Amino acid sequence: THTPNDPQASMDPGQEGSKGAVKHDRKAATSSLEKIQGLPKRKKRDRSRRGRKKKGEAKDDSWRTADLDVDKLSASTEARYEYLDHTADIKFHSWGSSITEAFEQMVVCMFSYMTELESVNIDQKATIKIEADGHDLDSLLFSLLDEFLYRFSVDDIVCKRCKIVQLDPKSFKVEALGYGEKFSLDKHPQGTEIKAITKHDMKITEKDGVVHVYVVVDI
Repeated sequence: THTPNDPQASMDPGQEGSKGAVKHDRKAATSSLEKIQGLPKRKKRDRSRRGRKKKGEAKDDSWRTADLDVDKLSASTEARYEYLDHTADIKFHSWGSSITEAFEQMVVCMFSYMTELESVNIDQKATIKIEADGHDLDSLLFSLLDEFLYRFSVDDIVCKRCKIVQLDPKSFKVEALGYGEKFSLDKHPQGTEIKAITKHDMKITEKDGVVHVYVVVDI
C-alpha cells in the first residue's frame, strides 16, 4: 500500500470497501443526513448535442468492448481515495502516480460514496463514454465529474471502474469510459445523494511524484 506524503491529509488507504481508515465515516454521515429514497432522478439539465449520431448514421458501439477484460476490471484493487470532513458538505481526496490515475480514482470515489461498489458488477452493455472539456485542469475535472453525475441521474449507471482513454493537458479535453451497471434498489445499498459537483476548494497538486486531487461536493 502506497501512502503519499501529503501535507493536507494523513492516510492509510485500505482495500476497496474498507473505509475504516478514512477520516470521514460515511455510515455515520448518512445516519445524520437524509438518506436517499431510491436515489431519485434530478431534473434533466441542458446538454449540447455532442455525441449524438446523425440521422441514418450507423451506430458504432465497438468502444464498449475494445480491450475489455471484465475479470480484470472486476477484481478488487487498491482504493486510492478517501473522504474528508468539510463543514456541511463532503470533500473527496484521490491520488495517483499521474493526473490520469488521480482523475480516474476521483470518479470511482464519487460513485463509491453513493453506493457500495462491492455490490456493482460490470455489464459491458452498460459501459458509458464521457467526453468533457475545460479551460484549465480544474474546470476539466469539474466537467468530467459533472458529466458522470449527469449520466447517473438520467441513465442510472453506477460505475465501479473508470478508464481515461485520452487526456490532453494543453487543450484541456478528456475522454473516459465508465464500467458498471444500472443502479437497482434490489441489489445496491443506498448511499448519500450527491446533488452537485462544486469548484469550492478544488485543488490539483503534485508532491514527491504523487498527484493529489481534492473536490468538494454538495450533498
